[in-house]
Amino acid sequence: MPFRVLNMLLLVAGAVGAGGCEVLGVGDGAERELEWHRDRWVSLAMTSYEYVLSRQCFCAPTFTGSVRVRVENGIVTSRVFDNANDSIRGEPGDAFPTVEGLFDVIGEAYDRDAYRVDVTFDPETGVPLDVYIDYDENILDEELGFEVRTLPVSLP
Repeated sequence: MPFRVLNMLLLVAGAVGAGGCEVLGVGDGAERELEWHRDRWVSLAMTSYEYVLSRQCFCAPTFTGSVRVRVENGIVTSRVFDNANDSIRGEPGDAFPTVEGLFDVIGEAYDRDAYRVDVTFDPETGVPLDVYIDYDENILDEELGFEVRTLPVSLP
């Protein structure tokens, strides 16, 4: 095998191996990886916690921004805009899920055969840190993104 071809194969193999665990896109194994990270999160048994989640989309301002989500015994007890201390109620609040809800959003994107799903997970907790979903390649402004600004902190 010529040296140039061998180097190219090694480069491709290295790139595939390096991206396999932390950053996921649509394709074989992505859903399996999602479940592995979900199981990692569940194994921590953190049912009462608080974290800051930022949501990006082309939608009304009440559905975007950085929100402190408080979860007690698996149920959201408050959602507060991080910069204004304004509580969010009703439908806009549902746009800022629990960590478990983030896993559900990603799983639903796979179920809907989204054009592109990129996810970066925290290797210690399994928490989806950065999520980008493009549901349809040919539709503008229907993309959705989440960023975990602070990892969940267990509540007493």
